[in-house]
Amino acid sequence: MTNCNIGERKVVLVPKGGLWDCEQVAAYLNVSKSWVWKQCRENLGLPFVELGARNYRFDPEKVKAWVDAQSRQSQQQVQVG
Repeated sequence: MTNCNIGERKVVLVPKGGLWDCEQVAAYLNVSKSWVWKQCRENLGLPFVELGARNYRFDPEKVKAWVDAQSRQSQQQVQVG
């Protein structure tokens, strides 16, 4: 899956199963929707696609990869500390 810029538009290929909304991401991560919104508003690392003002969608595979990366990072910090 790739992203490309055409002029000022950003074109995103949608995964076969579709994109998740905030509620689906919150359920997958077992967190509140407000936590997901904060991640997006403050651009704290959770991968998302902005479809307009406060209209975010999430690629399930990228969210899962982000969770895996967070887990690996936490494990490395424990081993170092």
